Amino acid sequence: MTGTVNTRAHAIKTGALIEADPDIAAEVEFPASVAMTEAVHADCVAVPDTYAWDTGIRLDDAEREWDLLITASRAIKAAAGSGRPPRLAFAHYRVPVDGRSRDPQRVSLVAEASPGDNGERVITIMRPSEHLPH
Repeated sequence: MTGTVNTRAHAIKTGALIEADPDIAAEVEFPASVAMTEAVHADCVAVPDTYAWDTGIRLDDAEREWDLLITASRAIKAAAGSGRPPRLAFAHYRVPVDGRSRDPQRVSLVAEASPGDNGERVITIMRPSEHLPH
């Protein structure tokens, strides 16, 4: 029996990682190819079809992804003088998609730099308790 080769491409194909929109990443001048874990995408980007719109706030996946990527990009650029730590903690504020909240709430995230499938620098945004899929 052969084992599954766990690559970044495989993690994206299976949904363990969600690749960021390359146009949004380019617009915010993200410093490398970026993906996020399924949990971060669900909490900070995705707006469920069942979202209750009675809050008076219009939420949009693309706007939420832009907010996440600009926040992460700024944190990475601010840390550049400290030698670019491979795992950088940062705070992000997003409106929860619970259908009741109107005010942004803080979530703690990390951006982890690692070699991609071809040795290129890639960044993964995840919760502090998460680790890169192996």
